[in-house]
Amino acid sequence: MAKIISDVWEIIEKYQYSRELRKYADKHFFNDNSYFRKVNSNQDVERAKAGIYNRLEQYKKVFPLVQDDIIDLERAAAQYEIAVKKVIQCWDNPHTDFNYSVEEFQGLIELAFECHDKVNELVYRKAMQD
Repeated sequence: MAKIISDVWEIIEKYQYSRELRKYADKHFFNDNSYFRKVNSNQDVERAKAGIYNRLEQYKKVFPLVQDDIIDLERAAAQYEIAVKKVIQCWDNPHTDFNYSVEEFQGLIELAFECHDKVNELVYRKAMQD
């Protein structure tokens, strides 16, 4: 148990103040804590993850992409980033219901960076179609 806790704290220390993890959150939700307050459980994080992946699949099939599509996609990515940041900040908070193993916790963060890459691909695709 002590090993698990030390592994989680290593992850928290590494990503707690990471600017890379807030790429779209700072752009679309700067000084807006309304979404941050809504994330309190694993279900909320999974909902944010489903939101970004559903939009990614949807916009892969859309041609031509318009700027509003990119903004919608970035906002969904921002919501997932905020959900992951809430897990990082409140992992041991008794008022939240986050139950992730070390591997799942690391996986959430890796998925956020994967989403950044996929959003960038669609932004690039939109730029090439113009």
